[in-house]
Amino acid sequence: MTETPTIRRVTIAVSAALLLALGTGVITGCARRQIASKSSSATVVAKKPSPPPVLKRARAPKLGTAPFRVCAFAFHSPDELAAIKAHLPPKDFDFVDLTPAIDASTASIAASASTADAAPGWLTDTCRADLRCDIVIYSGEFAGGFFGKYGVSLNVQEMEEASCQTRCQGLFHDPREVFLLACNTLATKSADERTPEVYLRVLRGHGFSRADAERVVNLRYGPLGPSFRESLRRIFMGVPRIYGFSSVAPCGEATAPRLHQYFQRTGDYAQYLARAGRDSTPNQDLLAAFAETSLVQITGLTPLDPATADRALVCKLYDDTQSVHDRLRVVQQMFSRSDFLAFVPTIEVFLNRHPAEQMRGDERHLLSDIRSLEEPRRQIIDLTYRLNVSALKMQMAHLARQLAWITPDEDHRLAAEGAKQLLAEPLSTEVVDIGCELTKYDAPAGAALRSEDIPEHLLWHSEGFRLLDCLRPTDPRVSERMLAGLENIDESTRLWAAYALSHRLPLDDSVLSALTRRLNDPSPGVRERLQWIFTAQAPLSSNVMTAIRARDPALARTLEAQATGRQ
Repeated sequence: MTETPTIRRVTIAVSAALLLALGTGVITGCARRQIASKSSSATVVAKKPSPPPVLKRARAPKLGTAPFRVCAFAFHSPDELAAIKAHLPPKDFDFVDLTPAIDASTASIAASASTADAAPGWLTDTCRADLRCDIVIYSGEFAGGFFGKYGVSLNVQEMEEASCQTRCQGLFHDPREVFLLACNTLATKSADERTPEVYLRVLRGHGFSRADAERVVNLRYGPLGPSFRESLRRIFMGVPRIYGFSSVAPCGEATAPRLHQYFQRTGDYAQYLARAGRDSTPNQDLLAAFAETSLVQITGLTPLDPATADRALVCKLYDDTQSVHDRLRVVQQMFSRSDFLAFVPTIEVFLNRHPAEQMRGDERHLLSDIRSLEEPRRQIIDLTYRLNVSALKMQMAHLARQLAWITPDEDHRLAAEGAKQLLAEPLSTEVVDIGCELTKYDAPAGAALRSEDIPEHLLWHSEGFRLLDCLRPTDPRVSERMLAGLENIDESTRLWAAYALSHRLPLDDSVLSALTRRLNDPSPGVRERLQWIFTAQAPLSSNVMTAIRARDPALARTLEAQATGRQ
């Protein structure tokens, strides 16, 4: 396995908290209020990606004996939790912070809008049979999941899966009140003051890659998946009072005074909770404190709610105590409904955890029946072809391929067409991000590209070499053209050129001979990458070895010793 270049200069938003593990950016200021403004940006050094940071799972919190318990998750700032805690005396309230710690020196992780390959996360480990919460608070940023500058995240799919487990009852279904203090937590699919295009710019301004931002926008406004509001109603089934925002929310610093106003107006909150019980009457004091904002109050699902049956189906798909065959029956039932698109994200999770090639006997027969369903096949294929080139388009194509609704060749063709479309666009970081997403599902997006298809300007910039590294065109003439990047005055361009070439082994002798002329590059990173190429491709021809001896005698001796050892 090779490593990425040690240094890469890229332009990223300074106020960034990514959907994936993409860097160390932090959100500053009232990010929730930024509706359409462009983010400030700066050129920074992006170091070699580290492994995802390990969450420090603290020992289980000691639970107090106060009459009421508040369970809190903080992702971005202390303001909101501090405002609430100030009005809840310890004699009446046991305040439990359930946010896992994370090593501040590692990269920030934020919630992924793509849940197709998600595994059960840290939240499931937080659940305990004796953890029963009366109030639950989530404070942070939200875009299909909670995230923020604290470097830990939680997506809706993880919350949904945890809420299906009996041992999580006290965290998701016993509470009397849930505060979801972030933008869009209770948004529907309906349009609000922001168009999808504006929301996309907001997410890009927050540091989201183009691919991840498109996923969030589609979840927010498109037909795939339930609305955020319906997801949270399922997650907090049985909770009588859920508070959240249907659109833009005030930032933490602006929310805190409103929370102070609310708790001062309410007075003794222990008495209020005891009096309100599990009543779902609108909380007029809270709604008044947040007047002229998008705060709304809803209830979790009730046993008589028609959507409760849907929740049971979703939970069954997550239940590994159920057989794969029985859960395929659920998939068949979901696909047979007119609103099946609302279940697609959950179906994707199931199929990725239980791929078709691992199914046997009756499971394969049932999968064949699902594949024969005409209406979902038609709609998924239609959606796949209507989407612009994007990560979501390839995600839908991957699902269609899993269900044999398109052939592997067709999947590859879609990826290849997408690659060609991207090459025709002006080079940018977001174009490269999308190009790299095209290869996520094993489709050789750029394999069929010819040297003639590669624009010359790609060979002038580090981002161009990053795109070529993702697309991996197999035409050997591309390798010869990539040599130009090693002559660039910009170190990051030379690093990316060397890195991309290291993924194209074996290289022709003409290319290897040209590489020897850069063995004295002033950049240690470039020299190290080129040395790796020669070591990995050994044994080398006599002509190449002669050229190496002239430029780097130490490397030549190492290669000769290797050759002797092989003999």
